[in-house]
Amino acid sequence: MKLYKKIMSAIASVEKIVISVVLVFVTAITFANVVVRKLTTSQFAWSEELVINLFVLLIMLGCALAAQEGSLISLSLIYDRLGIFAKKVFITIISVFNLVFWGVLIKTGFDKAINQIATGKHTSSLNWPEWVFTIFLPIGAIFLVLHTIEFFIDNVFGDGLKVGEEDSND
Repeated sequence: MKLYKKIMSAIASVEKIVISVVLVFVTAITFANVVVRKLTTSQFAWSEELVINLFVLLIMLGCALAAQEGSLISLSLIYDRLGIFAKKVFITIISVFNLVFWGVLIKTGFDKAINQIATGKHTSSLNWPEWVFTIFLPIGAIFLVLHTIEFFIDNVFGDGLKVGEEDSND
């Protein structure tokens, strides 16, 4: 179990670094585009395409980190009123539904990327292969799967519930 936690902690650290670097990059590009647009009559046409696609990566990795902490599956209106056993059942049900959804995202994302590779589709501004950006969706969903499983194991089989540890219902 300690090795598992070290691996998941390392994955989360890499995700945090990627999110930080991409966010700084997106902010810099957007700022530079605004400055150029205000000082001249032109703009970086490619920046919007790049920023929008990088936001997909940011959202997917951010959701994965939220899943690690249980932020995606805690419907507090119901969850906070449950006892420990009921919370574990609730986490199990929500985790199964999330994993099914993440699995669908992985499959459809990879199918779409493979289709884009086969057809040779390119983006309009950068003229990059579209699959370069499409692949962010299934890769992010893989991280969502990993962190959902991590949260499930930690809270159903592990040392106890991370979310709502103060439980007065038992």
